[in-house]
Amino acid sequence: MLLPATSSPLAASRAATYLPAFTGVRALAAYLVFLHHFNPFQHSAALAPLAALVLEFHVGVPVFFVLSGFLITLRYGNAPLTQPRQWLRYLRNRFARIYPIYFLLTLITYAVFWHRGIFYPTELVQSITLTQAFFDSTKYIGIAQAWSLTVEECFYLCAPLAFWLLRKRLMPLWAQPFGLLALGCLLVLVCAPFYTPLQGLFGSWKFMLLFTFPGRCFEFYAGIQLALLYQRGQLRRFRFRATWTLLGLGLMLACVCGMVLIKGGYTYGQEHPLGVVLNNVALPGGILLFFAGLLTEETMLRRLLSSELLQVLGKSSYVFYLIHMGVLHDWLAAHVSANTGILFLLLNLLAILLHYGVEEPVSRWLRPAPEPAPTLSVPA
Repeated sequence: MLLPATSSPLAASRAATYLPAFTGVRALAAYLVFLHHFNPFQHSAALAPLAALVLEFHVGVPVFFVLSGFLITLRYGNAPLTQPRQWLRYLRNRFARIYPIYFLLTLITYAVFWHRGIFYPTELVQSITLTQAFFDSTKYIGIAQAWSLTVEECFYLCAPLAFWLLRKRLMPLWAQPFGLLALGCLLVLVCAPFYTPLQGLFGSWKFMLLFTFPGRCFEFYAGIQLALLYQRGQLRRFRFRATWTLLGLGLMLACVCGMVLIKGGYTYGQEHPLGVVLNNVALPGGILLFFAGLLTEETMLRRLLSSELLQVLGKSSYVFYLIHMGVLHDWLAAHVSANTGILFLLLNLLAILLHYGVEEPVSRWLRPAPEPAPTLSVPA
């Protein structure tokens, strides 16, 4: 008789790797970035220590990066991405996930710029192609926070090569981020003397370490490492059920407090040389431990992150991240309310409407259809 075989890795990957708590984490990360940009304690002298702590909530971005490394490895780590057809399907899936809503919001942003008389076609091209964050002088043009999408897209392009190197045992996992960092350092040495003509392309150590994939790759590789441990069943389960969770949250908090303490004359603690290490290396370790807790421990936090409300907020968090700062936020602040709490609620509502009304339907339409499962002929 004929039995359906298991569908292809790319076809089954999304359903097989859906982890509700990690959808809730996406909302948490987006809200950390919102608080970083709109610090509710910044004008209170009595709450200055709390304001200094919230100022370092840019750490929501590393949470996104570690999560990307983890989920991409779970979904595609064993897929035959070296085959041209599968590689193209992978890229189409990634394009459908990231680009459509970003493209729409970018057009809206530059339409507003044109109305204000500050429209520059070259900047529109850079924003649409997600190349703006390769350059120090243009990293914040358009949707300012979209610089992180350039880093994300670089990871998407490099991930198949990373997986291939691991399968062929040509380069161990621990060595790959150091190789990428070395490449980033080489690019700075070559490009920095030509900062102005190259518009800051890898124009400084600070820019490379904080805004480029070679500088931020340790975060993605922390996610890859976690995915491999999870797939191999190597995550230890402790008798005290919140061990990983508390260790991870403790290390994350320690890194944030460390950046507060060493900030000095820098705008943010992550800009201090030691702060770079805390943000780019130590913090991803804490996020890895926290995620390990979400995978192996039944805690109140995991139940909260898996709740129905957090699923809705998590699924719409990408839209929230794109609109939480920029022309839509500014319009709401000018015409509805400038109160940070009210703006937070309105932006979430708008993000939910855009996700379910635009982002999800368009993404579903653009994704390649699942490949039909082959049939295996076996004796009846």
